[in-house]
Amino acid sequence: MLFPKPTSYYEQGFRRSPALERATAPFRVRNALTGAGIVVFCVSVYAYSIVAVRQDDFSDIQLPAHLIAEQKEAAAAAAAASAPSEQKSSASA
Repeated sequence: MLFPKPTSYYEQGFRRSPALERATAPFRVRNALTGAGIVVFCVSVYAYSIVAVRQDDFSDIQLPAHLIAEQKEAAAAAAAASAPSEQKSSASA
């Protein structure tokens, strides 16, 4: 018997054994604090990224010509769609 049979810390049905509870007890608080620290770090990096991108000004970036044309067409269509309703409301007043 060169290698001893490995013992399991799990009981029948994969429940945690009392030995596993005793073995992990000293590390519960430290593991919880480490996990909380990792979560706080990830949330803060995400929040910083969102704030940094939100305040960035993209006016110095040149848009392709086809996108500018599409934006102008959409603005003209929106203006044309709202113009008749404004004339009706002013005519009835």
